[in-house]
Amino acid sequence: MKLRYLAALLLFTVISCKMGRAANAAGISDTLGTQIQTVKYQLKVSKEDAAIFEDGLMPWISLDHPEKQIDSLIGAEEVVLPYKKVTLIIDYPLTRQAVLEISSQTENFTRKDLILVISKKYHEIYEEETKTAQTKVIPPDQRNGLINRNKTDGKYGICCHDLTDLDLGSVEVYKGDNDNIYLILEVES
Repeated sequence: MKLRYLAALLLFTVISCKMGRAANAAGISDTLGTQIQTVKYQLKVSKEDAAIFEDGLMPWISLDHPEKQIDSLIGAEEVVLPYKKVTLIIDYPLTRQAVLEISSQTENFTRKDLILVISKKYHEIYEEETKTAQTKVIPPDQRNGLINRNKTDGKYGICCHDLTDLDLGSVEVYKGDNDNIYLILEVES
């Protein structure tokens, strides 16, 4: 009973966050061109998690420390983006989105390459937010009530989630009229 309750709570949380993220991106995805693919992130689960993920797959990877999960990443070495340069749009949990150009060290991105670059960019955003915010982050052990991260007023205006809360479920890939490639992230929290 407890396990079903936890699974239902987890599902509700994921759906709520997805809906909020989708609403935030809705204003920009219409101007990015045509969606040409979705890159999914799935991990083979441990025996302990098999009861929660009946198909044996966890549908996300950590944005904070994906390198700890790379060995379980399905299709890690698969080329998922045959492009050297793409534009990454990060809008969650930011109140002011980040639009960043990222480049591959080769002529393409594997699933592993892509998550590692995205994670690095998230770390840079959180670091820059800390440096530019006048309202500082309340440490988790000093938070009262709901333990979400407080909103800060730096360059990106991060609200409600520490980086440790965030997982990447998938990446939507768009091709613009100008042949530029844009990436929109499906971030879970």
